Amino acid sequence: MAYNSGVQLAGIAGIVGGGLGAYFGYNYAIAESMPPIQGALILGAVGMIAFSAGAFILKSAMQFIVYVIMLGLVVYIFRNQIEGLTGINPVQAVHTTLTGWGVPLPPLD
Repeated sequence: MAYNSGVQLAGIAGIVGGGLGAYFGYNYAIAESMPPIQGALILGAVGMIAFSAGAFILKSAMQFIVYVIMLGLVVYIFRNQIEGLTGINPVQAVHTTLTGWGVPLPPLD
């Protein structure tokens, strides 16, 4: 029973991660004149897999928050390689979405 304790958290985290990834990808694709569905599918799938796997493995909300921060750092470090593979810069995608929500962020260089 202890093995299945993180299943519900992993499912919820996968849905949330997929939704956030799809939203970020959709907005960024529109800003970059790409097909918005392509951006939503790419970042949505990445968010769903990363969030659900992290929550299932960690099985704790606090450990999951640390995992998300670490995942954000890895994505930030390897943003050029991710952009080369997918055509979408994940850092600019998040920045575009947050500034669209009205969050005051400094411009990216």
